[in-house]
Amino acid sequence: MEFYDVVIVGAGPAGLKCAEVLGGTNLSVLLLEERDTVGQKTCAGGLTALARNFSLPLHKARAFSEYHMLLNRRAYIMTKMNPIHIIDRLELGQYQLDLVLRHENITVERGTAVREITRSHVLLDGGRKISFRYLVGADGSTSIVRRYLGLKNRLYLGMHYEFPEVHEKMVLFFRPALLGSGYGWIFPHRTFTSAGVYVNPARVPARKAKDALGTLLEEYGIDYRKASFSAAPVNCLYRGIRFGNIFLAGDAAGLVSASTGEGISYAMVSGADVARHLLDHTYDFDNVRKILSVKRRQELVLSLFDRLPYLQTTLFRIFFSLIKIPGLQKYYSGAL
Repeated sequence: MEFYDVVIVGAGPAGLKCAEVLGGTNLSVLLLEERDTVGQKTCAGGLTALARNFSLPLHKARAFSEYHMLLNRRAYIMTKMNPIHIIDRLELGQYQLDLVLRHENITVERGTAVREITRSHVLLDGGRKISFRYLVGADGSTSIVRRYLGLKNRLYLGMHYEFPEVHEKMVLFFRPALLGSGYGWIFPHRTFTSAGVYVNPARVPARKAKDALGTLLEEYGIDYRKASFSAAPVNCLYRGIRFGNIFLAGDAAGLVSASTGEGISYAMVSGADVARHLLDHTYDFDNVRKILSVKRRQELVLSLFDRLPYLQTTLFRIFFSLIKIPGLQKYYSGAL
């Protein structure tokens, strides 16, 4: 049976960041990715200040400090203290992968699916067994590692169209009658534009969300009929990061903000923290604790919106006014 000190399941932002931090150490690391290509995922690609301490290919991103927001067709503008960077997930994944492949102690296998997990080994397609000291589940919202641990999920849904026209404004749509406490977006990338919606499917079913997205884009004057469409769930239910010799990171750990849908920054922070703990067991996931504070305060605001559905338009107006205050903006958005 093959043996590695650390087996990481999933080569998304969390798994890649974990592997990068473990690179160049005396630990043998196996990074497994089910897909043949690293980085492809349904994602708007937004990176907030939570990720600003990481090495990122910002030359491949677009930065926006001004948010154009439409609440029931009424326009608002908000200026952010820290700009959001919008990057193609495929480009981000390839950039992270290049950093990982520099290290001789890391083996990356693509097109390799995990079929079974125990406390000591994983079983791959074809019956191949890999034993480990530590296992890191960084395999997204449908994580096989999380299922093995018996943890429940709370899934939200993101869906978007990608079309080749490049827009110049970042736009957010708020339409409680269509999306509840969710929102729609137009995120301009360097070579294409993502236009989508993020909702709680328990309140806004997928079919209704897709129809709402079509309505918003038609009203805004965007022809999406020939654009590519995709959708994916995200897991917002955090139940811990360490379970004996098994760890969870990113979406697999439920580290997505239910309020904003932000996941990349949370994934990188948690992936790095898992690696730091593996290298120094006295390290107590300090940065994960910080981002959990941000996640909880955002979800506290979300819970207020969900408890008062008939007041959501009023609550959005109040929120837009308050979030312009620099101190409240920093408190709500967070930064490491």
